[in-house]
Amino acid sequence: MKIKYFAWVKDITNHEEENINSIQIKNLDELKVFIIEKYPTLKKHMEKKILRFAVNQEYIMKNITLKDNDEIAIFPPVSGG
Repeated sequence: MKIKYFAWVKDITNHEEENINSIQIKNLDELKVFIIEKYPTLKKHMEKKILRFAVNQEYIMKNITLKDNDEIAIFPPVSGG
């Protein structure tokens, strides 16, 4: 699956996107654990539920099953101005 990072999340991961082997990741909650282990700085943001997730360009608010060809976007909340 392809993971895309936006805004300051991209700065923390040093990646705009990366491909992840989905054999060990079957759902969104498992992906969150994987990302925290890979990028520990994101842990506090995950715990506060600051980050937003979209799967195949749809916002996701709950745990869902992921597929090999899914595209997951991770980004902070958008601020207006």
